[in-house]
Amino acid sequence: MSRVSLHKNHLRELADSYPYLLDIQNDQLQAGTRIVALVRKSGILADISITTLTFSYAGEQYSASLLDLLTVSERNLGAPLAQLDHLKATLTNAVDFIFVD
Repeated sequence: MSRVSLHKNHLRELADSYPYLLDIQNDQLQAGTRIVALVRKSGILADISITTLTFSYAGEQYSASLLDLLTVSERNLGAPLAQLDHLKATLTNAVDFIFVD
């Protein structure tokens, strides 16, 4: 089972620029860490990319770049703010674009 969930960014050095993290890791991979994409407010030309997911949350537009991935401890991730499962198809297409066969 996979999930796409939005979390508040508790990483002090990144939180000002990227207020949220998007958890994109399949739940079958359990290693104590999660793969996340950095999320920032939308509004610049760099948002127009096949490797960028755009979505709205709490009345604001946000972007998550799949080129800006990192792992965080599950303990530091906290409870999800929202489930964004409607992004799964776009996420799959963007990842497929990055990892060419």
